[in-house]
Amino acid sequence: MVGIKRDSVQMRKAAKKIGQGKKGKERFHEIDDEEDRVVPPLKLVRFRCPTLIHSSFVRKLEKLENKKACVREEGLSAFIKIFLEGFEDSILENYFITYLEQMLNCLKKGLTKEKQLASQALGLMAISVCETENADEVYRYTISQVTKLLRVPDKLLEPCGFIALVECLAIVTSFCASNSVEIQEAMQVIWEYICPKSKALKNQVSATTLSTLIYAWMFLLTRVYRLEIISGRWQGVISRFLTLLKEDATCVAAGEALALIFERDKVDRFFVKTEELLSESYDGLRKYIKNIILKQLESTSMEAKTAPPLKQMFNNAARTDWDVLMYFKEDKRPKYCEIFDGQKLILTSWTSITQFNFLKNFVGEEEFSYYLMENEVIQELFAFVPYYEEEETPCLYEPIEEKIEAKVYLPGTRGKDPELLTRSQIKKEREQTKSIIDKSRTKLMNKRRTFAEERKGKGYFEEVESAASLFGLLF
Repeated sequence: MVGIKRDSVQMRKAAKKIGQGKKGKERFHEIDDEEDRVVPPLKLVRFRCPTLIHSSFVRKLEKLENKKACVREEGLSAFIKIFLEGFEDSILENYFITYLEQMLNCLKKGLTKEKQLASQALGLMAISVCETENADEVYRYTISQVTKLLRVPDKLLEPCGFIALVECLAIVTSFCASNSVEIQEAMQVIWEYICPKSKALKNQVSATTLSTLIYAWMFLLTRVYRLEIISGRWQGVISRFLTLLKEDATCVAAGEALALIFERDKVDRFFVKTEELLSESYDGLRKYIKNIILKQLESTSMEAKTAPPLKQMFNNAARTDWDVLMYFKEDKRPKYCEIFDGQKLILTSWTSITQFNFLKNFVGEEEFSYYLMENEVIQELFAFVPYYEEEETPCLYEPIEEKIEAKVYLPGTRGKDPELLTRSQIKKEREQTKSIIDKSRTKLMNKRRTFAEERKGKGYFEEVESAASLFGLLF
């Protein structure tokens, strides 16, 4: 791809050692200090030969260059799978430029199915490299391509492909953007479709698509520190969501968006003041807007009990008592509890609920459980510390004192009085007895040495080294 700077691997690795970790702390504002973080116990992972992994990665890259769309889609699906399962960061580092270039080509030239797969693969890569210097390259080139495709939509692009591009925009910006201004620029691209000003944009977005756009916009809002919300850019947002609150297909998403805005506690930056409200204090303005939202929520909630379409929407996407209504009516914060691998993830804010729902939808409901348990970036986002049960291993005991007992049977001296034995017979008996005792002592020492090596793990590492050398000879 023209324009991508092809830095050497050595330069990138050097930069990674110097600047690694800085961007991650700037992006996650809700994470505790590293001193307070509980480090989970180490978990043994299955040994995988580096040679096999590298060759497999290269073969998948070659599929992305194939002229057949079905082969490229197969390669994209394979990359999505290895991103979800996890692999060595050094592999992606070695092939980073090639991978990014091929993904962007699939995103640009592919049809709907290929655009969907490429969008997810780029998003998963953004999560993987978000704490490295490669994050800036992923952000700049991906956002440039995705924004171009969204603003000049393809007539053949189906709604599912359009949604995939929007979700890719949200994920890549959220994890790889360096500041709040870049995040709000991506929010502005999505907002052009939530509040369209032309007929062409209105025709591009259906009612179902509009709800997904709202959740993508909300997800990006959760990544903006509330004091960095640009004043004057988002005025009128509350009025737009109040309008969408009256429509059946968007009432649930619009209600959650209003709740998130109030939780961010910068309501004045999302509302256009009338002349009557110019002299109103912030608390007075907040109370005024809250009353307007509450009246509309109560009206929508009453209608949902009788109108079949709206009732079905509530049954699919909201609880019976509607948490949004209880939040504005009684200041009752939501509380969700999700179970992953027997461990609880408790969500007690609209920010965490929005992030959880959007990421689970993007990664996949079944895959998100594994992702949460293994991916450190996602764990830091939700302040989730997985607990691993230590695998039971056989206990090795070494006695403090061991004795050797040996019974010697000498056929040649059987039944004879020891005093009547000759010197040669006594010498022979003594040598045979000593030989038996030495063999027993050697056997005992070998047993102790084996126990000591097993305690230190030496036997395990010897097996790993032999397996690696074997794979190296075969491949």
